[in-house]
Amino acid sequence: MAKRTLGPTTNLFPMPALLVAVKTGAETANILTVAWAGIVAGEPPMMAIEIGQDHYSTPYIEAEGSFSVNVPNAALAEVVDYCGSVSGREDPRKAVTCGLTLAPSSKIASPIIGECPLNLECVIRDRIQCGTGRFYLVEIVETHADTAVLDTENQVLAAALDPLVFTPDGRYFALGRDLGAAWSIGERLR
Repeated sequence: MAKRTLGPTTNLFPMPALLVAVKTGAETANILTVAWAGIVAGEPPMMAIEIGQDHYSTPYIEAEGSFSVNVPNAALAEVVDYCGSVSGREDPRKAVTCGLTLAPSSKIASPIIGECPLNLECVIRDRIQCGTGRFYLVEIVETHADTAVLDTENQVLAAALDPLVFTPDGRYFALGRDLGAAWSIGERLR
């Protein structure tokens, strides 16, 4: 196969398209879209997420020490794009603009987004400066899931969740087809 070098890139396909909500006042919160994030540990459950220092939400994230990470389904692509394209400085009422319901979290001050089928309450455990952003290492202290995306053992079903994903070429996608069970489909090669 012919290969071409591209230099350092962010080409990792796909990335999650996430909505981060942070408390900005007694009765207000901002929502921003983040794609540079991922689970980095299981015990305790930890996530890494990068947020630019110049974002409207960053001082509030620093002040609160926590935020919610909300996993939108593919039907929310337009909302996700809006929340990632419009600053909270320009629209401090993004939830209202987008028709989103901000619901109380159970362990942090920032709200969760009701329309997102999966919500993670996150507490900042560490910060690392990286370029123009800040890399947050957060502990997931609570998870909320719509019952419609859970199986009988309370496991989240990817097909029912229908998570929105982002690709480095600037596109949104829904998940593709199911290729088989992990730790199983490779058995033929043993």
